[in-house]
Amino acid sequence: MTPFSRITVGKNLTVTMFLGGWALMIGVGMVPGTLAVTRLVATARGRLHALGFVAGYLSLWFLIGVVGYVVLLPLAPAVRWAGAGAVLVATAAYELSPLKDACLRRCRSPLRVLLRPSLAGGVRHGFDCAGCCAFLMVLMVALGLMSLAWVGLLALVVLVQKAAPFGERSPRVLALALATAAVVTWI
Repeated sequence: MTPFSRITVGKNLTVTMFLGGWALMIGVGMVPGTLAVTRLVATARGRLHALGFVAGYLSLWFLIGVVGYVVLLPLAPAVRWAGAGAVLVATAAYELSPLKDACLRRCRSPLRVLLRPSLAGGVRHGFDCAGCCAFLMVLMVALGLMSLAWVGLLALVVLVQKAAPFGERSPRVLALALATAAVVTWI
């Protein structure tokens, strides 16, 4: 893999396209699910603090995108070899994991964000959201599903998991749907 200091124009375009798609995915897929927390910060501390919260949240997600690009680029041939089914099964398994459950619980009760300075609270909340959605993001990137329709579906899944009254139970349903999709790809 080429270090960032030696990226050529062609590779620059690849990095730019990936990070542009990543930014779009974050803007459409993740930001709507955190609007309630942003409103909480704005109400408790004011709009300027809400901007700090959002800056921390978005900065962390952008950093995750850069790290994801660096980590996933060398794995691209393996993902192509393993196929979509393997990525779908891994995502389904993660949806049922204790880590996913713990991160989702923290995302769904964001009052602890107020116990930190706004910028740090945004970063912490971003880590919690990343823990909830890590494999969903890997799925989107690995399968090349960074189209607006798929990102919209991701946004709906994230919003349901974070905000809907039945959101805590939704990972089980999603895991079943992902496992079913994996079986369909292998048939």
